[in-house]
Amino acid sequence: MTHLIDKVIAALKEGDRMSAKQISQKFGTHISHARNMAKKLHGENKVHICDWSRPCMNCAWSPIYAWGSARDVNAPLSHAQEIVRRAEKESYVTIARLRQSVVPGLFDPFRVLRAQVGAA
Repeated sequence: MTHLIDKVIAALKEGDRMSAKQISQKFGTHISHARNMAKKLHGENKVHICDWSRPCMNCAWSPIYAWGSARDVNAPLSHAQEIVRRAEKESYVTIARLRQSVVPGLFDPFRVLRAQVGAA
């Protein structure tokens, strides 16, 4: 196993950027073994996540590793998460506008709540 890790480290030091699937194909090991090895190297701060790839539209995002202890790239959001994030952002903007548009002398504690329920 240490021989395989040494090969992977040498390949990454040369500047290769590889996902766990590419590691398993290049070195002839099982994908789960390559994934565990990459996670181990990542946990030891020897490699970092430099990008994310998606083999197909129905697949989950998989990290692409590069040599070094740089900062990891954030994982991309799924389509459902993007929709939720967009809706949350719009509601926060609406609430901020409502809170700033206070009419002096008129107190309505349910103004923001009504706007939230009406927007949904």
